[in-house]
Amino acid sequence: MTANFFYTGLTEQLNLRASRAALGLLSFRNDTLREHLRECFGQDAGLPGSFLADPVFETTFGWEQADGGLNGLKGKLLHADLISALNKPQKKGLVEDYTFSATQRPYRHQLEAWRTLIEAEPKRSVLVSSGTGSGKTECFLIPILHDLAAELEQHQGTPLTGVRALFLYPLNALIKSQKDRLVAWTEPFKGKLRFCLYNGDTPDQGKSDWQSEVADRRTLRADPPPILVTNATMLEYMLVRNEDRTILDQSQGQLRWIVIDEAHSYQGSQAAELTLLLRRVLHAFGSQAGEVHFVATSATLGDSSDESRQRLAVFLADIAGVSVDRVTVIEGKRETPQLLDSLRLANQACPDIATLRTLSPELRFIALAQDQILRNLRTRLTQKPDQLSHISSMLHDSGSAELRHETLELLDLCSQAKNDKGEPFLPLRGPFFQRTLNGLWACANSGCEGRKNSRLDDNLWPFGAVFFERHKHCPHCTTPVFDVVQCGECGAEYLSAVETPLESKEYLKQHIYNQDEDEFQQEIESLEAEEEGGAEESPSASNGHSRLLTEKQLGTVTNIGLSANGQLDWSGKQGILAHMRIPEDDALSCAVCHAKDRSGNSLFRPIRLGAPFFLGTAIPTLLEPLPSMTTGQEAKPLEGKRLITLTDSRQGTARFATKLQQESERNYVRSLLYHSLAAAVLPVDKLLLEKTQQEIAAFE
Repeated sequence: MTANFFYTGLTEQLNLRASRAALGLLSFRNDTLREHLRECFGQDAGLPGSFLADPVFETTFGWEQADGGLNGLKGKLLHADLISALNKPQKKGLVEDYTFSATQRPYRHQLEAWRTLIEAEPKRSVLVSSGTGSGKTECFLIPILHDLAAELEQHQGTPLTGVRALFLYPLNALIKSQKDRLVAWTEPFKGKLRFCLYNGDTPDQGKSDWQSEVADRRTLRADPPPILVTNATMLEYMLVRNEDRTILDQSQGQLRWIVIDEAHSYQGSQAAELTLLLRRVLHAFGSQAGEVHFVATSATLGDSSDESRQRLAVFLADIAGVSVDRVTVIEGKRETPQLLDSLRLANQACPDIATLRTLSPELRFIALAQDQILRNLRTRLTQKPDQLSHISSMLHDSGSAELRHETLELLDLCSQAKNDKGEPFLPLRGPFFQRTLNGLWACANSGCEGRKNSRLDDNLWPFGAVFFERHKHCPHCTTPVFDVVQCGECGAEYLSAVETPLESKEYLKQHIYNQDEDEFQQEIESLEAEEEGGAEESPSASNGHSRLLTEKQLGTVTNIGLSANGQLDWSGKQGILAHMRIPEDDALSCAVCHAKDRSGNSLFRPIRLGAPFFLGTAIPTLLEPLPSMTTGQEAKPLEGKRLITLTDSRQGTARFATKLQQESERNYVRSLLYHSLAAAVLPVDKLLLEKTQQEIAAFE
């Protein structure tokens, strides 16, 4: 989210709508529980227990630039033909212009990567850790193209055959995203410097619109290009398939670049598998690790400490199979624009927020820049992202909800303040993290100390403290804790337990639910039950018998003793008193609506809300402040406002898209009904209203 978002309103709306939607969807029957949850979820961003986690803010100033332009590197660091290709790339037929002007200054971390990969001897490997949009691709692609351009010159312009550079991407979408850039910078070489995007979608036979692209497998195997962009799975196939053997045969001893993009996605066993795969790759291509440049990139690796840099170096050294002293870690850093001395040396307290709102962006910039505390905040956020609560504590010596709200307003104003050059005082980006609700758990003791001084301290709530994370025993009174479940028909709340015999005694244990917690639980449970023969796995008879803890007047068995270890005392003399519902006619039933828990479709469901539900709530909120699309005359949904969401589940994506479409249509119908009814209301007769009010006053 960029700085033109109003964070105060956005965080409030996200939190408020998520809370309302959740409480509305769950339809709590117990007013005490509903009010307690409403208080816990909160209306302020970052409130402990709220759906919206403490927001994190970071600046979006530009990245540090090198001192000279690209033209100054011509013939000294970079090949002249490459400089020409970057300056005049292929443009026609491409959506984006990839011109890297000869006068353009590269970023400092890009130049450092180029010098390390081109000039350093012996050959070094590089790990580039820098933020999104900082030009990480150029860090390795330009040195590789320089290397190939130099080799092309040695071969007197003869097209290169055989793989010299291997790019590994974790996703096919990332592979395809590199095509236009490769076309733009290799097409000026007139087909003598080629590339191939090799994934499962690459056809056996095909044709490209570009001289530099190898578009099919047949050409790839007959005349492999020097640049091969692929993923780990296709690389594995290439090493074992006979038909791909020609690629390896024609590339023997020529592989000298291996690029691992999104390196943070390789962890644990995946990193180990990649390490072993690269060992086999080097062997199959007839290359030695010491003669190959390994380049890894990521936007999310560690911090700037020496310890973190060392860990990153060890990470790449282990994967590459080289000594750690052959690895250089390069970090991109943002550059904070210098303030005028008259502002930088001032120490004048910033006006209050109400006054700041009345100022123009230019005057607001001056007022903010004269405050030393806000200048320190500007520097701090440039160096490292920080949480809203920490920022609030820095500004106000307190992280209370009220002061966090005030801090959000101040950050809004800081992002809108601009100097006479149009540069914002503090451009911000805010990654917002929405919490999911994995369940509710409650202590079975109605006299629990944990419910005091809260909304739960009411005779209408028959249990103890409520928790958002699983506990076996209550930390306040050591009583067993069980899942809060709801009747799927009327929303009545119970605690779900399993009665288990052990050594001639009976115990109550937690009901462990096996269903996935994050796949539209509330909306599709019944449908899945019909299609798949049951959405919920109930405990089998060998594991125990299902029981529901409830209030006394709703129980079928009452005044049972429940000990801290879960043991039941049917005389009610030991432990706290508990009241249960047990199955009637082999099925549990709801005491309120009398619905029965039928086999294959669990009536009593745990309270869970996953990411798809909250995304459905957040997306309309995020769309509201976006600018409308003004092109074209035809009407567009939401005035043409658009955003992109990404998910790692194909099935979840399909369900989510369907649900959004249904909600969009329902909202349209609701809007139509509302406006139709509003238009049908007759105008107010002021004379009749005044007469009626006089009559009421007279009667009173």
